[in-house]
Amino acid sequence: MPQSRVLPLLLLLCGAPAAAETAAELPRLPEPAGLARFIQPPDTVAAPLVIMLPDALGEDGRSEPYVGSLLARGIASLVLGLGEDLDTPASAIEPAASPDAIGPALAWARANGFDPARIGLLGFGLGGRAALAGADAQPTVALYPGCHGLPATAAPAVLVVQGSDSAQGCDEHLAPAAIEIRMLQGAGHGWDAPGAIWPSPGPVLPDPAGPGRLRARADLDATLAAAEAVADWFEARLLAGQRSAAR
Repeated sequence: MPQSRVLPLLLLLCGAPAAAETAAELPRLPEPAGLARFIQPPDTVAAPLVIMLPDALGEDGRSEPYVGSLLARGIASLVLGLGEDLDTPASAIEPAASPDAIGPALAWARANGFDPARIGLLGFGLGGRAALAGADAQPTVALYPGCHGLPATAAPAVLVVQGSDSAQGCDEHLAPAAIEIRMLQGAGHGWDAPGAIWPSPGPVLPDPAGPGRLRARADLDATLAAAEAVADWFEARLLAGQRSAAR
């Protein structure tokens, strides 16, 4: 696996311990989903599932804090975009950061017994835009997708999480009532991206909203806040009926 996809120390430190201690499976899904990582809460029957679409350069460990927070709430994760081809240029766009990757992931989930009514989508950067474009009945979270020209979505509920320092156009472009915007105050783009440990500059990532690139600005506090907010949001939508029945 390329060095850029080894789980970085920063994300392991901010991920929940449950993610590191829970055994993961590596199912191979039809392209463009490809190799994935499946993590299921232990001793949980009929857990909901969140499918995670990577940013443009593939899964690089930034999913870890979100996986951990979801596990703590009894929600499984299927992380796409692991990649395997060492000859692929580091600048190539990851195939799993595409709306076309959602279909194979949903088919795998159904074949493995997951209730289609309890599956959500989460996307990072370009993957967030892909999740919005490819969603059908799934609650969907897009992390720092950029607000300009967001694709139309059929998702019944949408959470867009942006850093306040990179939120240009959000007020103008996110008018639909079904879309909730959550601003992380003081955060920039790609707060959970690896390789940006102060005082070093962060990695330069493809701009999900168009041509060009954006400098990521790693922020541990923003990462932890986003992971908890996202997990709470999915818990309210994927576990609400189960929590009510248990009372």
